[in-house]
Amino acid sequence: MSVMTGMKSITADQVKEQQAAAAKQADHDHHVPTAGAMSGHVLANLQVLIRKLTQFRVTLRGVASEIDRQLLDQLMQQAQDHFDDLVADLAAQGEDFPTTTAEFGEYTMLKEDPAFRFWTNDMKLDAVVNDIDTCQLFVSRAIPLANKENKAVLAADMLQLQRWHEQSILRLQTRLGRQVTAGRALLDEDEDDD
Repeated sequence: MSVMTGMKSITADQVKEQQAAAAKQADHDHHVPTAGAMSGHVLANLQVLIRKLTQFRVTLRGVASEIDRQLLDQLMQQAQDHFDDLVADLAAQGEDFPTTTAEFGEYTMLKEDPAFRFWTNDMKLDAVVNDIDTCQLFVSRAIPLANKENKAVLAADMLQLQRWHEQSILRLQTRLGRQVTAGRALLDEDEDDD
């Protein structure tokens, strides 16, 4: 069996060989972190965040639901825009990146649960704050790697994501009536480490 790609065809064995080589490189990159590998984690986290924002926005209840829904709609669209930009830039640089649900599941650090739909609106917004903090862990690791590897476009993407994370957390925390650092599990862990 052959697969048409552009004007030439390749065999199923050639496809398997290319996939095996990509998997071997991805495994290497995740043990010796590269900007591309860290970007794969960022993509996976963004993809899961988008799904969670979708779940949260359609399961909001109560008086403030419409305002919260608008906020989550905006965050979801912004996350999708960052995801699309990062995919395009990784592809343009010849980097391999996750594309399947299984790969996103393997590389994400965010948790999903159908029970989340029964949470209160405030619980959902609080979860988004903490998910964005988790996303930021990988962005903050990707920036120095991209700079070290002279990948200015990836570094710029990560800096834009970092800014978006910070602005989004501020908006969510303001809506929750909290200080920007309040209730953030990862920040609390950092303080406990001191």
